[in-house]
Amino acid sequence: MTKKLTRQNLSEQLYTNLRLALMNGQFEPGERLTISGLAEEYGTSITPVREAIFRLVSERALQMRAATSFQVPHFDTGQLMEIQAIRAELEGRAAFEAAGRITPKELDQLREIHAKFIAAASKDPAKASNLNRDFHFALLSMSRMPLLVGMCENMWTLIGPVLRVFHIRMPVREISSDEHKHHELLDALSAGDRERSRKAIQEDIYWADDLILQVGEELSKNSSAS
Repeated sequence: MTKKLTRQNLSEQLYTNLRLALMNGQFEPGERLTISGLAEEYGTSITPVREAIFRLVSERALQMRAATSFQVPHFDTGQLMEIQAIRAELEGRAAFEAAGRITPKELDQLREIHAKFIAAASKDPAKASNLNRDFHFALLSMSRMPLLVGMCENMWTLIGPVLRVFHIRMPVREISSDEHKHHELLDALSAGDRERSRKAIQEDIYWADDLILQVGEELSKNSSAS
């Protein structure tokens, strides 16, 4: 099904759409993309696709394979842990700030996203992955720190494809457990406890490290074999 775009600023729209697709894990690590294929998919000419793709290459979200062929990166374990560490620092600060600024309505919105995330975890890993991203970015917006949000978007663009694999691999009982770190974060935000909120979101991020490392090692081996 062709994804129609308006004529206004096609390059910017394509960039935004592709970046969001990477964040949401719609592309797998190592997946190859072509300019002509994306132009056909979005129903546009090659020029705006090329412009959007090269912006993503400059951000390291895509890697150039040939003049018209690109690939979703295979990050090694060291790179994945670096991304995780940066996320923990940035999102930790966001949670710290949000705890002092969040409104009751916003807290209810976070609880609603989390409930949908838990419901999706048992039957639709792709949807759960998207809802998890929605939860984290809702929290980020509540920090009232737009520059920090932009930096976090960059990290999610890099790790989104791996997080999609993470949600497919992670046992449902662990994601849907009452001990999920989102619960601790919601309690801390409700109490206005800044340090506890920071710690809760950082523990949520680091909780995924072992499986992310495992996925990263497997992807690296598959990449070497091919």
